[in-house]
Amino acid sequence: MKRMVIVLAAVTLFAACRKHEEAAPPPPTATPTAAATTSSATPEPTSDKAPAPITVAANAPVPGSGLVLWLRGDSGVTAAADGSVSAWTVEGSPLKAVAEKPEERPKLVASDIGGKPAVHFDGAANVLTADLDINPSVAPQLTVISVFKSDTEARSPLRKLYGADDGGYDRAAGLDDRASDNKENFTVFAGTAGVVGIFTLKANTPYLTVDSYDNARKQINVWVNGAAAKQNVAAEHGQGLAKFYIGGTGTTYHEPWMGSLAEMLVYTRPLTDDERKKVEDYLAGKYGLTLTR
Repeated sequence: MKRMVIVLAAVTLFAACRKHEEAAPPPPTATPTAAATTSSATPEPTSDKAPAPITVAANAPVPGSGLVLWLRGDSGVTAAADGSVSAWTVEGSPLKAVAEKPEERPKLVASDIGGKPAVHFDGAANVLTADLDINPSVAPQLTVISVFKSDTEARSPLRKLYGADDGGYDRAAGLDDRASDNKENFTVFAGTAGVVGIFTLKANTPYLTVDSYDNARKQINVWVNGAAAKQNVAAEHGQGLAKFYIGGTGTTYHEPWMGSLAEMLVYTRPLTDDERKKVEDYLAGKYGLTLTR
């Protein structure tokens, strides 16, 4: 009887440590230590407020239509003498990405990706929060473009470059050991489709990714350094957190990014091929990246 009680307790503890969603397929290779722990934070209310578009100059190097977030390491960063970042202003908008607590402040690095400034996250507590709702109810179509690098290529512990996940494999991207093909370490969350592997990230290597979420067509398309990495991947997202987290996936799980982010743009629509290439050309030229098309 004692042995049976011990076994049942161990099974219960193992199940409690797993991040899961009933609608999502169980990760095939995850271990209890790979899952992030649940925080005691109060769940956020959902929002139906559409993001305000950014006003960009007529000669801007990127399309302005549908652009709701534009973070640049060389612009709008509020940093202390030690480089700690308390806020990151959005180009052409009053919206800010902020560190809500002192320990959450990442560091501004003056010369990082391509010799340009970037914001570095320590992989422990650093995260920035923007009052931007990226849920499908607000933005059925969403494109997130990022120039970044990671200090590690380890798939565990889990680390997210950005996200708004409350446990339902909501919109988020980063390092994960639960990709359905059990190969790629850099992944995106695909809602009911679980964790989708995108490419094999190498540590200390800059990348330019374009993540296009389309709940209308129930799919995801991703480009890496100009090349189509995964196309028409089945995905359907539900409602996640009502804010956008940079350097993490949100308040429900602790999955802190460890690496640098030089630039990020978010559109509430898919880009045409010509528009996407225009953005890629601008970012590749700025940060010295090589595109493969």
